[in-house]
Amino acid sequence: LLVVPLTGLRPPLPLGEGFLDGISLGERCFMTQAEFFPKTVTIYGTGLMGSSLALALKHAVPGIRIFGIDRPDILEKAQAVGAIDSTSPATSDLIILAAPVGEILRIVEELQNAPQIILDIGSTKVDICGKAELRGLPFVGGHPMTGSERSGPEAAAADIFKDAWFFLCPVSSTPPDAIGKLERMIRLIGAVPHVINAEDHDKLVSQISHLPQILSTLLAVHTDRAEFAGPGWKSLTRLAASPFHVWRDILLTSGSLPNELRTFIQQLQEVLQALEQQDVQTLETIFERANRAVHSWPS
Repeated sequence: LLVVPLTGLRPPLPLGEGFLDGISLGERCFMTQAEFFPKTVTIYGTGLMGSSLALALKHAVPGIRIFGIDRPDILEKAQAVGAIDSTSPATSDLIILAAPVGEILRIVEELQNAPQIILDIGSTKVDICGKAELRGLPFVGGHPMTGSERSGPEAAAADIFKDAWFFLCPVSSTPPDAIGKLERMIRLIGAVPHVINAEDHDKLVSQISHLPQILSTLLAVHTDRAEFAGPGWKSLTRLAASPFHVWRDILLTSGSLPNELRTFIQQLQEVLQALEQQDVQTLETIFERANRAVHSWPS
């Protein structure tokens, strides 16, 4: 079990109708327009996550301009929900890569090295960060721990980042001021930044995100008469509605997931053996361990 300390972080600033809603009165007095970051953003991939982040930034930063790069039909929907201002490429303070992981890897290979910060929000980090570092890009790997089983810009919502962890993975080519700028931006959209290296990130999210997706998917496939299921089953299988095109590249680049699956299979074997042997003590011990674990989590 990998334990990553998440202490010592400031709580997220509240998401409001404008940028200054999350800024204290004292800070407002000393802020100038030059301090706003970012003023302009280019987002590669304007689906659920790209459009949601765009909407959150529009709520938070006054006068921000956001440019989108995607297929024409997706860009049209993103403009319709107010996520982007233009589909014409422009020089930006911040480039956000919000495409599927495989597409992010392709974009990282093709991006020109320029002074603006590049942030990706893919669900795995080792391959992406490694490629960006190799190219010497001004890059930070990112991953907001939020989302939806729905997809597309029509499912976008500015408030999905509220109180969500937002991982940041610096590399050797990350500009010195990039993490500070991005941490402030993340707090402004209501999320909680946490700096972590790419390897630890991928180990952690294979447990708390990728493995749950596999389990939810398999449970949905395994169940024959779902019409009789109650809220517990429906809660456990909600993730099974996630489209495969969202998960394809995540599964292929989640290097820690096979080991997590092997560990989980061993635990299932332990339960199976206890059931076959009518070993009530072992079953009770497993339930008690789970109860203690759940009750120890922050509410």
